Amino acid sequence: MRTLLTLFLLTFSMSTMVAQLDQRIARTPKVSYDWRPGFISITELTGAIGLGLTTEGMSKAYYGITTVAGYQFTRNIMTGIGAGVHFHDDQTFFPLYLDIRYRFNGQELVPYIAGSGGIMLDFTDFGNTRVFINPSAGLKYVVANRVGVSLSIGLMVIAGGSNERMSFANFKLGLEIKVRE
Repeated sequence: MRTLLTLFLLTFSMSTMVAQLDQRIARTPKVSYDWRPGFISITELTGAIGLGLTTEGMSKAYYGITTVAGYQFTRNIMTGIGAGVHFHDDQTFFPLYLDIRYRFNGQELVPYIAGSGGIMLDFTDFGNTRVFINPSAGLKYVVANRVGVSLSIGLMVIAGGSNERMSFANFKLGLEIKVRE
């Protein structure tokens, strides 16, 4: 009986300690607001340099702007739908994609991993439409209530069209705005 009581107390104390890990208190109100669920908009300037064979016209580099309209479900998980424009050397593409982000626990500086994937539309020739995936890792700084700035690096892989596959190391500088409740 004494062993059972000791086991129960040990289990109860361990579960209490583990449960408290997610109940951290934010250092500032801006961080506290950043942890709350809600609608979010992320606009990012992006640029990339080609990897591997870069002699083809589109595979050298690109730059562009994208925006994601999404929802932050928990302190750590956010997903949304994105759209934008990418300017390659001789073509323009309009990406339409799904974006998913996992943010690790942090205060003002929040590391995260992200994944996006979808299609890149070519409105001049729909037969030239391509698919892409873009995993990345970054760091977000909570500037003020409902405002954050992010910087990330990733690998953009585009497939389809006359160039079977192209890869890029891409960089993104973003502004994140959370909608008022």
